[in-house]
Amino acid sequence: MLDVIVVGAGFAGLSAATKLSSLGASVLVLEAKSHLGGRATSIRDSVTGQWVDNGQHVLFGCYRETFKFLERIGTRQDIRLRSTLVVDVVDSQSQQTRIECPHLPPPLHLIAGILEWDALPLRDRWAVCRLIAPLIQARRSLRNGYDSRFARTEETVREWLIRHGQGKRLRELLWEPLALAALNQQAEHASVGTFIRVLADLSSHDLTNSAIGLPTRALIELYAKPARRFIEEHGGIVRTKARATVKTVGKRLVGVDIDGECVPARTVISAVPWYALSRLFEGRPTALSTIMSSAEAMASSPIVTVNLWLDRQFLSTPFLGLPGRSMQWVFDKQQILGAGVSHVTMVASGASNLLKRSNSELIALAEKELRQVLSEKAWHVRHASVIREPLATFSLAAGQPLRPETVTAINGFFLAGDWIQTGLPGTIESAVVSGHRAADKTILSLTF
Repeated sequence: MLDVIVVGAGFAGLSAATKLSSLGASVLVLEAKSHLGGRATSIRDSVTGQWVDNGQHVLFGCYRETFKFLERIGTRQDIRLRSTLVVDVVDSQSQQTRIECPHLPPPLHLIAGILEWDALPLRDRWAVCRLIAPLIQARRSLRNGYDSRFARTEETVREWLIRHGQGKRLRELLWEPLALAALNQQAEHASVGTFIRVLADLSSHDLTNSAIGLPTRALIELYAKPARRFIEEHGGIVRTKARATVKTVGKRLVGVDIDGECVPARTVISAVPWYALSRLFEGRPTALSTIMSSAEAMASSPIVTVNLWLDRQFLSTPFLGLPGRSMQWVFDKQQILGAGVSHVTMVASGASNLLKRSNSELIALAEKELRQVLSEKAWHVRHASVIREPLATFSLAAGQPLRPETVTAINGFFLAGDWIQTGLPGTIESAVVSGHRAADKTILSLTF
């Protein structure tokens, strides 16, 4: 009998499986798709043959569990992490400016960076000091063990920022783009609790916590393939195109039916998204009815990505923030991934208003906005592609259902995924935190 079956092979499932494999557990990973990676994966472009990620995934220095996972599978060096927070933005008047935080103890580095940012009127710069007390309080809450009720406030990000005296230009250039990128939700809709948690992480004890890290390899090469290799080298099995149905009797776990074959296991970790949880069962286990109802009631927030292959390279920095536009960020993949790559990636988070537009409309919109922000105009698009992720993340709007914990009422059945209660938004770090947590609970279950 297997020690554990992990269903789902994204960041959550693979981080759980590699941790369990490293501890000597017998592991079987099942993925319904033909490739690994879940909602953070790579697609081979049919024209250029290059790997294209389904959106630009960004890490921060505070992603401690993610870095542990990458260290375990041998790819930690493939994240380019700056020493402090540095962001270039092009405002609505096409003026490029940079916020660069000095090397001071957090959160003073963030406060000082904003005070020195000449893109802001002096009144807006001084207004940031009003966030010192809330940030200190949030950091204290984080040190004492994050209280999930903290995220249940009905106040939105925008309302909270206005209540704390953050001026319109500071909100437009920094806070609201940061909230949108981190939460995948517009600031006027997103509940502020999780955003405060993000700020607490970014401004915690280590200066590099707020530094941005960019993968220098496609996601499939960064973690999916290395994680599979790690699991198999430690005696585990990874299967794709494997449809899994979890079998239970009351609160007892029986095993997993895999394409008609029932495989017994002592424990099972579900690492599927919220919208797929109910598909793991033929019926509706009474012991999971509350969790399933909450998962089914969770709304989703989409991401739209447009990739443009250009006839020349002209960005002066690996990425630019584009506040106030449909496409909020542009990433120069040649600067990030190196020679042999010639496209830029433009990302629209919280992109509900773009989902129904045609590919040609989205490509035209991305090209138009890119031309608006760059002084170099004589470039041409050689090729373009569009990637829609309508179910990219769970919604963090006020009134959403409570997120479930790792342990369920079925003995030996655990939950993992970015949507599990980690206190974090739907990020890579949330997924890995949940995966490692599920692995820890599994080990305890197997031991006792």
